[in-house]
Amino acid sequence: MSLSKSKHPHKSYTRRQKLLIGLFVFIVVDIALFTFTVTRYNGYDLINSRKYVEFKMPKDKSMSARQWQALVKNAKVNRYPKTQLTREIAHIKSQYEKRIKEYDMTFKEYLKEAGMNETAFNNQITEMAKENVRDKLVLHAIADKKGISVSKAELEKAKKGLLKEKGVSSETEYKKLTGETINEHVKEIDLESKLLYAKIVKK
Repeated sequence: MSLSKSKHPHKSYTRRQKLLIGLFVFIVVDIALFTFTVTRYNGYDLINSRKYVEFKMPKDKSMSARQWQALVKNAKVNRYPKTQLTREIAHIKSQYEKRIKEYDMTFKEYLKEAGMNETAFNNQITEMAKENVRDKLVLHAIADKKGISVSKAELEKAKKGLLKEKGVSSETEYKKLTGETINEHVKEIDLESKLLYAKIVKK
């Protein structure tokens, strides 16, 4: 989901306005996808999440969004698993790069408009990635402890939903339209974590 240039002519916005709008949409949509939502997320099925993060394990299998927010806010990460942190950083950077390119800007122009240097940008990305990893460590630790999982049927259904969202009926059409396979996209957005979240955190 992104802003359409055809609906928002170039002359209607300054570069800074377009940048801020685009990045705001990216952040909001990214959070919304994680909140509402094919292979298991890279590494989270291979590690004991609870040894990386400390938090008070909830008594029930599900909780409210407010309870979730309080839980992850108070969680303490003892160590960030390198593979997961590296992947989160790469994912967030790639999303920024897509949005910056979409609004006809170079990375240097973005830094200038945003009023930061590359070091500050990288630090900001790293902090965002750490929050994502923390949340997913907590999520998978709860899922492991409570015996909550996502079935193959549920993954396939969600996968078909992604195809439908793009208005295509096959994986071949999806790749032709987006330039990536559906499985690559599923891995990129960490679909299983989103589905787990939807099972554990209720509206």
